[in-house]
Amino acid sequence: MSDLKSQTIYRALRERILRNELASGTRLVLRELANTYETSDIPVREALRMLERDGLVEMVPYRGARVTTLTQREIEETYFIRGHLESIATGLAAQRITDDELAALDDLMVLMRAAVADQDGPRFSDLNHQFHETIVAACGNQMLCELTMDIWQRHSGFQRVFRMVPERLARSQSEHEGIMAALHARDADRAAKLALWHKRSVGETVSTLVERPERDDAEDTAQDTARDTAEDTAEDTAEGTA
Repeated sequence: MSDLKSQTIYRALRERILRNELASGTRLVLRELANTYETSDIPVREALRMLERDGLVEMVPYRGARVTTLTQREIEETYFIRGHLESIATGLAAQRITDDELAALDDLMVLMRAAVADQDGPRFSDLNHQFHETIVAACGNQMLCELTMDIWQRHSGFQRVFRMVPERLARSQSEHEGIMAALHARDADRAAKLALWHKRSVGETVSTLVERPERDDAEDTAQDTARDTAEDTAEDTAEGTA
């Protein structure tokens, strides 16, 4: 029963994080979550452990759990690795993909175009994962598949890009169209190059998720400084007048 409750809480929190309802850095207080989901601490703690394995939650010493905060270094390193792994996989897939697998990808393309038209970020994100998973599975190299899947699993928080940067949908879909054309043409070199370029492009967009909060913090600091300076000046003027 506890395992079922843990899974339910895990799925609910995961969806809230991916939809950005729980933003980066948000504290996840054990007792509050237990009250929200009407359960004990145990299934909540297990759900948080699962989210930590997904890379969506991080445990901070003496402070508890919080939604993972993305860093520039993590983004750069992750997309460097993902770009090269998926480039190799996509190039191999262009040589080995079956007609049935191509047909499945064509079906996903239809659904992704519809998601872009509807500006449905959550739907596009799910389809995007299926699209790339299908391509990687078609590469025929089990170790490459496992390495790629492991990176995806540990950094699934990057899926938030489609919720937080809506304009990314159309751009990603345009890049998918090019990859699909190369797969249909069985052009391994072009498929590999387009996959690498696509990951670099997505990585640049994900970086804005880090840059925006940094700019906001800088602006807040500047505003606070200006306000404090104005208040000090006003107090000095008042004292001089008195």
